[in-house]
Amino acid sequence: MDSEKERRLLEKYGLAGFLRRHTYDKPPVGLTELERGCREFEVAEPRDSMYRVSRFLLQQWWGDSKKLVDALSVLLLTWNSAFYRYGAFDESLVETCLNENSSKIEAFGKREIDSFVDADYSEVERLFLTFHRALGHADAKGESPVATGKALHLLAPSFFPIWDGYIAEAYNCPFTNEFPQVAYFVFCGRMREFAIGLKEELTETDVTMRAWLLQKPLLKRIDEYNYVTFTLPELARQREKRQKKAAAVKAAKQ
Repeated sequence: MDSEKERRLLEKYGLAGFLRRHTYDKPPVGLTELERGCREFEVAEPRDSMYRVSRFLLQQWWGDSKKLVDALSVLLLTWNSAFYRYGAFDESLVETCLNENSSKIEAFGKREIDSFVDADYSEVERLFLTFHRALGHADAKGESPVATGKALHLLAPSFFPIWDGYIAEAYNCPFTNEFPQVAYFVFCGRMREFAIGLKEELTETDVTMRAWLLQKPLLKRIDEYNYVTFTLPELARQREKRQKKAAAVKAAKQ
């Protein structure tokens, strides 16, 4: 690619271009809405046990990259089963990725999302791309920005947020036809603003509610709210659409 074409591509699809095309100005969600979403999530999503097991194993096996791959697999191969049914990732690539980035992962793991700043761009972009490639199908048929975000969150749960396609769209951070590492960086910034507002409210809220919410990382609670608010309704619409189509096909055959 010639330098001028590359420059135009980066100008359009880089961070500045993404922010011009995908603005976001909705008011932040309050603590009452967050609690409602989290309580609904705990009723509606039985697979959350996979999250707890995966996090436990990561803590127990921290420092052993080979075992950390197994810990990540517990969640990724269940929460992302639709993607990985076409083929799992190459465990050796993920192990190498963990070994080569251990110090940076440790550093992000000690931070919280409200410390996220623009200067983090190059490291977040690099780490995202590295895991994005490593977590792709072993036969190189596809990569998953969703799996990448989940893996980064598991490794640094107070700094990296979880997302999926529906949640990304809700915050105007689409990764389809974009550089996913750019979309994820912008998403991190928007989750930072979300978390800052919630932290301010948490200092003034009921002690019992605060203790309940903070049984999990705040970013995990934010994901629970996002999941029941954006992902579950869309999944229900798609299920209803499939059922109607199946019923129509069945009726046509009768």
